[in-house]
Amino acid sequence: MKKLGILGGMGPESTLLYYEQIAMRYNARFATGMFPLMTIEALDMYEAVGYCKAGEFDKLLDYLLKGVRNLEAAGAEVGVLASNTPHVVFDELQSRAKIPLISIVETTCRAVASRGFGRVAWLGTGFAMGHPYFKEAFARRGIEAVSPEGRDLERIDAIIADELEFGVILEESRREIDAVLEKMRRESGIEAAVLGCTELPLMYADALAPVFLFDTVELHIDAIMDYLFEDN
Repeated sequence: MKKLGILGGMGPESTLLYYEQIAMRYNARFATGMFPLMTIEALDMYEAVGYCKAGEFDKLLDYLLKGVRNLEAAGAEVGVLASNTPHVVFDELQSRAKIPLISIVETTCRAVASRGFGRVAWLGTGFAMGHPYFKEAFARRGIEAVSPEGRDLERIDAIIADELEFGVILEESRREIDAVLEKMRRESGIEAAVLGCTELPLMYADALAPVFLFDTVELHIDAIMDYLFEDN
């Protein structure tokens, strides 16, 4: 079986989710039980997001590449970034990595296209909601991805940064996000929403949203499992 490398820590809550879900789903594939070979390189969320906000993408690329090199040195045969936001330099990172990397953004775009949606909301960090990289990935498949603006964008960014990154899940915050999605359905004509931050699915673990949701973590893990077992 291939050894998986996870570039995590961006943030810690979603890294834990990746490890748990991959380990449990892998184990369930075997009648006698088995856990996957896996290594995790945890980076500093604040440093990575800081480079994004400052537009210092060369520094972000170098920072992520050091993490990938450590995964490679630990014997990883395939790697993933357990976060959406750093994918802004994914193409460059893949070109310099020695192992294949599985993109959470491309995986999600394929899933949205397969359902036939033409206009979706993209929710994530303030940076990810404002940067064209993420919307362009959808546009290449004929899908329009739109994000909240103004105070709505700022509030979702704050919920992620101040609450979800630390495992704090508040019902009142979820209701705020629901209200934004309702507004976007009325005013922007969205048909579904993409949870484009790996902590956002925590908000909807036990709750329904006003529109269909694409959980980028679940979709990413599906793709990871397919890759790990593609030769078996």
